[in-house]
Amino acid sequence: MKETERANDSSSAHVESKRESRYNGESSGTINIGGAIVYYEKCGLGRPLVFVHGACENSLFWNHQKILSDRFEILTLDLPGHGRSPPIDRQVTLDTYANIVSRFIEANCSEKAILVGHSMGGGVALLNAIHNPHLLRGLVLVGTGAKLGVLPSIREGLKSRFEETVRSIVGPRQFAAATSLETIRFVTNEITKCRAEIAFADYDACNSFDVRSKLRTISLPTLIIVGEEDRMTPVIWSAYMKENIPNSKLVVLKQASHLPMLERPSDFNRYLNEFAISVS
Repeated sequence: MKETERANDSSSAHVESKRESRYNGESSGTINIGGAIVYYEKCGLGRPLVFVHGACENSLFWNHQKILSDRFEILTLDLPGHGRSPPIDRQVTLDTYANIVSRFIEANCSEKAILVGHSMGGGVALLNAIHNPHLLRGLVLVGTGAKLGVLPSIREGLKSRFEETVRSIVGPRQFAAATSLETIRFVTNEITKCRAEIAFADYDACNSFDVRSKLRTISLPTLIIVGEEDRMTPVIWSAYMKENIPNSKLVVLKQASHLPMLERPSDFNRYLNEFAISVS
Protein backbone atom coordinates (compact mmCIF):
# COMPACT_ATOMS: atom_id res chain seq x y z
CA MET A 1 0.00 0.00 0.00
CA LYS A 2 1.36 3.39 -0.94
CA GLU A 3 1.74 5.88 1.87
CA THR A 4 0.26 9.34 1.64
CA GLU A 5 2.42 12.32 2.48
CA ARG A 6 2.89 12.72 6.21
CA ALA A 7 1.44 15.89 7.68
CA ASN A 8 3.48 18.09 9.98
CA ASP A 9 2.71 17.73 13.67
CA SER A 10 0.99 21.11 13.71
CA SER A 11 -1.28 20.28 10.75
CA SER A 12 -2.26 16.92 12.25
CA ALA A 13 -3.83 18.52 15.31
CA HIS A 14 -7.35 17.58 16.30
CA VAL A 15 -10.09 20.18 16.47
CA GLU A 16 -12.73 18.78 18.82
CA SER A 17 -16.00 20.06 20.14
CA LYS A 18 -18.29 18.68 22.84
CA ARG A 19 -22.06 18.61 22.52
CA GLU A 20 -25.04 17.40 24.46
CA SER A 21 -25.96 13.83 23.60
CA ARG A 22 -27.63 10.78 25.02
CA TYR A 23 -24.37 8.94 24.34
CA ASN A 24 -21.60 8.99 26.93
CA GLY A 25 -18.94 11.63 26.26
CA GLU A 26 -19.93 12.23 22.63
CA SER A 27 -17.70 14.68 20.79
CA SER A 28 -16.93 15.63 17.22
CA GLY A 29 -14.01 17.23 15.44
CA THR A 30 -11.69 17.27 12.47
CA ILE A 31 -8.18 16.02 11.89
CA ASN A 32 -5.71 16.84 9.12
CA ILE A 33 -4.30 13.63 7.66
CA GLY A 34 -1.75 14.34 4.97
CA GLY A 35 -3.74 17.33 3.78
CA ALA A 36 -7.11 15.57 4.01
CA ILE A 37 -9.45 17.23 6.51
CA VAL A 38 -11.47 14.40 8.06
CA TYR A 39 -14.56 14.96 10.17
CA TYR A 40 -15.23 12.37 12.88
CA GLU A 41 -17.41 11.67 15.90
CA LYS A 42 -16.71 9.54 18.93
CA CYS A 43 -18.56 8.46 22.04
CA GLY A 44 -18.26 5.94 24.85
CA LEU A 45 -15.32 4.38 26.62
CA GLY A 46 -13.58 1.04 26.26
CA ARG A 47 -12.25 -1.01 23.39
CA PRO A 48 -12.33 1.17 20.22
CA LEU A 49 -14.58 0.28 17.30
CA VAL A 50 -13.85 2.32 14.15
CA PHE A 51 -16.58 2.44 11.49
CA VAL A 52 -15.97 3.18 7.78
CA HIS A 53 -18.93 3.91 5.50
CA GLY A 54 -19.46 2.86 1.89
CA ALA A 55 -19.56 4.65 -1.47
CA CYS A 56 -21.70 7.83 -1.56
CA GLU A 57 -22.43 7.34 2.16
CA ASN A 58 -21.31 9.10 5.34
CA SER A 59 -20.87 8.45 9.04
CA LEU A 60 -24.61 8.84 9.74
CA PHE A 61 -25.08 5.34 8.34
CA TRP A 62 -23.65 4.05 11.65
CA ASN A 63 -25.97 5.98 13.98
CA HIS A 64 -27.75 2.80 15.15
CA GLN A 65 -24.42 1.41 16.35
CA LYS A 66 -23.80 4.26 18.80
CA ILE A 67 -25.98 2.45 21.32
CA LEU A 68 -22.96 0.20 21.85
CA SER A 69 -21.12 3.14 23.42
CA ASP A 70 -22.20 1.87 26.84
CA ARG A 71 -19.41 -0.72 26.52
CA PHE A 72 -17.12 0.39 23.66
CA GLU A 73 -15.60 3.58 22.29
CA ILE A 74 -17.40 4.23 19.00
CA LEU A 75 -15.55 6.24 16.33
CA THR A 76 -17.13 7.14 12.99
CA LEU A 77 -15.59 9.26 10.25
CA ASP A 78 -16.54 10.87 6.97
CA LEU A 79 -14.11 9.94 4.22
CA PRO A 80 -12.90 12.90 2.11
CA GLY A 81 -15.69 14.36 -0.01
CA HIS A 82 -18.39 12.69 2.08
CA GLY A 83 -20.59 14.09 4.83
CA ARG A 84 -18.74 16.94 6.51
CA SER A 85 -15.27 16.17 5.12
CA PRO A 86 -14.15 18.28 2.12
CA PRO A 87 -12.80 16.47 -0.95
CA ILE A 88 -9.12 15.99 -1.63
CA ASP A 89 -7.36 17.26 -4.77
CA ARG A 90 -5.94 13.94 -5.92
CA GLN A 91 -7.23 10.75 -7.49
CA VAL A 92 -9.15 8.54 -5.12
CA THR A 93 -8.36 4.85 -4.74
CA LEU A 94 -9.24 2.46 -1.95
CA ASP A 95 -5.55 2.60 -1.00
CA THR A 96 -5.97 6.37 -0.50
CA TYR A 97 -8.90 5.83 1.84
CA ALA A 98 -7.14 2.94 3.61
CA ASN A 99 -4.09 5.09 4.38
CA ILE A 100 -6.33 7.82 5.80
CA VAL A 101 -8.15 5.31 8.00
CA SER A 102 -4.93 3.72 9.28
CA ARG A 103 -3.55 7.12 10.27
CA PHE A 104 -6.88 8.05 11.83
CA ILE A 105 -6.63 4.93 14.01
CA GLU A 106 -3.05 5.75 14.96
CA ALA A 107 -4.07 9.26 16.02
CA ASN A 108 -7.29 8.41 17.85
CA CYS A 109 -7.02 4.94 19.34
CA SER A 110 -4.90 4.27 22.41
CA GLU A 111 -5.11 0.51 21.79
CA LYS A 112 -5.75 -1.82 18.87
CA ALA A 113 -9.10 -1.17 17.21
CA ILE A 114 -11.82 -3.35 15.76
CA LEU A 115 -12.33 -2.01 12.25
CA VAL A 116 -15.86 -2.19 10.81
CA GLY A 117 -16.32 -1.46 7.09
CA HIS A 118 -19.42 -1.42 4.91
CA SER A 119 -19.28 -2.07 1.14
CA MET A 120 -16.48 0.22 -0.14
CA GLY A 121 -15.54 0.69 3.52
CA GLY A 122 -15.18 -3.09 3.72
CA GLY A 123 -12.56 -2.90 1.00
CA VAL A 124 -10.80 -0.21 3.03
CA ALA A 125 -10.96 -2.47 6.09
CA LEU A 126 -9.55 -5.43 4.13
CA LEU A 127 -6.58 -3.35 2.94
CA ASN A 128 -5.82 -2.37 6.52
CA ALA A 129 -6.10 -5.98 7.69
CA ILE A 130 -3.61 -6.96 4.99
CA HIS A 131 -1.15 -4.06 5.35
CA ASN A 132 -1.64 -2.72 8.89
CA PRO A 133 -2.71 -5.65 11.10
CA HIS A 134 -0.61 -4.26 13.97
CA LEU A 135 -3.22 -1.53 14.43
CA LEU A 136 -6.16 -3.93 14.66
CA ARG A 137 -7.69 -6.37 17.11
CA GLY A 138 -10.41 -7.61 14.77
CA LEU A 139 -12.19 -7.04 11.48
CA VAL A 140 -15.90 -6.73 10.63
CA LEU A 141 -16.86 -6.85 6.95
CA VAL A 142 -20.41 -5.73 6.12
CA GLY A 143 -22.00 -6.17 2.69
CA THR A 144 -18.69 -6.21 0.85
CA GLY A 145 -16.32 -8.40 -1.13
CA ALA A 146 -12.68 -9.12 -1.88
CA LYS A 147 -13.38 -7.88 -5.41
CA LEU A 148 -15.86 -5.04 -5.87
CA GLY A 149 -16.82 -5.08 -9.53
CA VAL A 150 -19.43 -2.47 -10.49
CA LEU A 151 -22.01 -2.79 -13.24
CA PRO A 152 -21.20 -0.51 -16.22
CA SER A 153 -24.75 0.87 -16.08
CA ILE A 154 -24.13 2.13 -12.55
CA ARG A 155 -20.72 3.67 -13.28
CA GLU A 156 -21.90 5.37 -16.47
CA GLY A 157 -25.16 6.50 -14.89
CA LEU A 158 -23.45 8.07 -11.88
CA LYS A 159 -21.22 10.05 -14.20
CA SER A 160 -23.94 11.39 -16.50
CA ARG A 161 -27.29 11.02 -14.68
CA PHE A 162 -26.41 10.96 -11.00
CA GLU A 163 -29.68 11.49 -9.15
CA GLU A 164 -31.71 9.48 -11.66
CA THR A 165 -29.25 6.58 -11.33
CA VAL A 166 -29.32 6.69 -7.53
CA ARG A 167 -33.11 6.65 -7.40
CA SER A 168 -33.73 4.11 -10.17
CA ILE A 169 -30.74 1.72 -10.00
CA VAL A 170 -28.49 2.14 -6.96
CA GLY A 171 -31.17 2.75 -4.35
CA PRO A 172 -33.55 -0.11 -5.18
CA ARG A 173 -30.68 -2.62 -5.28
CA GLN A 174 -29.81 -1.77 -1.66
CA PHE A 175 -33.10 -2.59 0.05
CA ALA A 176 -34.85 -5.77 1.11
CA ALA A 177 -38.57 -6.30 0.60
CA ALA A 178 -39.13 -5.65 4.32
CA THR A 179 -36.97 -2.49 4.56
CA SER A 180 -38.92 0.32 6.19
CA LEU A 181 -39.95 3.38 4.22
CA GLU A 182 -38.14 5.52 6.81
CA THR A 183 -34.86 3.73 6.10
CA ILE A 184 -35.35 3.93 2.34
CA ARG A 185 -35.98 7.68 2.53
CA PHE A 186 -32.98 8.26 4.80
CA VAL A 187 -30.58 6.31 2.59
CA THR A 188 -31.83 7.86 -0.65
CA ASN A 189 -31.66 11.39 0.75
CA GLU A 190 -28.16 10.94 2.15
CA ILE A 191 -26.77 9.33 -1.00
CA THR A 192 -28.15 12.09 -3.22
CA LYS A 193 -26.32 14.64 -1.05
CA CYS A 194 -23.06 13.17 -2.31
CA ARG A 195 -21.53 15.06 -5.23
CA ALA A 196 -21.76 13.23 -8.56
CA GLU A 197 -18.00 13.36 -9.15
CA ILE A 198 -17.37 11.85 -5.69
CA ALA A 199 -19.91 9.10 -6.33
CA PHE A 200 -18.32 8.21 -9.65
CA ALA A 201 -14.82 8.26 -8.11
CA ASP A 202 -15.99 5.93 -5.34
CA TYR A 203 -17.49 3.39 -7.70
CA ASP A 204 -14.56 3.67 -10.09
CA ALA A 205 -12.18 2.97 -7.19
CA CYS A 206 -14.30 -0.01 -6.15
CA ASN A 207 -14.24 -1.40 -9.67
CA SER A 208 -10.42 -1.50 -9.54
CA PHE A 209 -10.31 -3.22 -6.15
CA ASP A 210 -9.29 -6.89 -5.93
CA VAL A 211 -7.53 -8.54 -2.96
CA ARG A 212 -8.73 -12.12 -3.52
CA SER A 213 -5.17 -13.43 -3.72
CA LYS A 214 -4.32 -11.90 -0.32
CA LEU A 215 -7.22 -13.08 1.83
CA ARG A 216 -5.33 -16.04 3.28
CA THR A 217 -2.70 -13.67 4.69
CA ILE A 218 -5.29 -12.17 7.06
CA SER A 219 -4.85 -13.60 10.54
CA LEU A 220 -7.18 -11.26 12.43
CA PRO A 221 -10.45 -12.59 13.88
CA THR A 222 -13.03 -11.61 11.27
CA LEU A 223 -16.82 -11.30 11.35
CA ILE A 224 -18.58 -11.16 7.97
CA ILE A 225 -22.18 -9.88 7.91
CA VAL A 226 -24.36 -9.80 4.79
CA GLY A 227 -28.06 -9.36 4.09
CA GLU A 228 -29.74 -12.38 2.55
CA GLU A 229 -31.31 -10.21 -0.17
CA ASP A 230 -28.19 -8.16 -1.00
CA ARG A 231 -27.97 -7.52 -4.75
CA MET A 232 -25.09 -5.04 -4.59
CA THR A 233 -22.60 -7.36 -2.89
CA PRO A 234 -24.35 -10.76 -2.98
CA VAL A 235 -24.07 -13.47 -0.35
CA ILE A 236 -21.75 -15.50 -2.57
CA TRP A 237 -19.11 -12.76 -2.21
CA SER A 238 -19.26 -13.02 1.58
CA ALA A 239 -19.20 -16.82 1.40
CA TYR A 240 -16.02 -16.59 -0.68
CA MET A 241 -14.38 -14.43 1.99
CA LYS A 242 -15.48 -16.88 4.69
CA GLU A 243 -13.84 -19.73 2.76
CA ASN A 244 -10.57 -17.82 2.30
CA ILE A 245 -10.04 -15.79 5.49
CA PRO A 246 -8.74 -18.35 8.00
CA ASN A 247 -10.23 -17.09 11.28
CA SER A 248 -13.61 -15.86 10.07
CA LYS A 249 -17.31 -16.28 10.81
CA LEU A 250 -20.19 -15.55 8.40
CA VAL A 251 -23.61 -14.24 9.47
CA VAL A 252 -26.40 -13.94 6.89
CA LEU A 253 -29.23 -11.72 8.12
CA LYS A 254 -32.72 -12.44 6.83
CA GLN A 255 -35.01 -9.59 5.77
CA ALA A 256 -31.95 -7.45 5.01
CA SER A 257 -30.17 -6.42 1.85
CA HIS A 258 -27.11 -4.18 1.39
CA LEU A 259 -27.59 -2.15 4.59
CA PRO A 260 -28.06 -4.63 7.47
CA MET A 261 -26.78 -2.14 10.05
CA LEU A 262 -29.79 0.06 9.18
CA GLU A 263 -32.32 -2.59 8.16
CA ARG A 264 -31.77 -4.97 11.09
CA PRO A 265 -29.90 -2.88 13.67
CA SER A 266 -30.79 -4.94 16.76
CA ASP A 267 -29.59 -8.22 15.25
CA PHE A 268 -26.59 -6.52 13.66
CA ASN A 269 -25.57 -4.98 16.98
CA ARG A 270 -26.01 -8.26 18.82
CA TYR A 271 -23.59 -10.07 16.51
CA LEU A 272 -21.18 -7.13 16.55
CA ASN A 273 -21.26 -6.92 20.34
CA GLU A 274 -20.64 -10.66 20.75
CA PHE A 275 -17.72 -10.51 18.33
CA ALA A 276 -16.15 -7.41 19.89
CA ILE A 277 -16.29 -8.97 23.34
CA SER A 278 -14.81 -12.25 22.10
CA VAL A 279 -11.65 -10.95 20.38
CA SER A 280 -8.59 -10.69 22.59
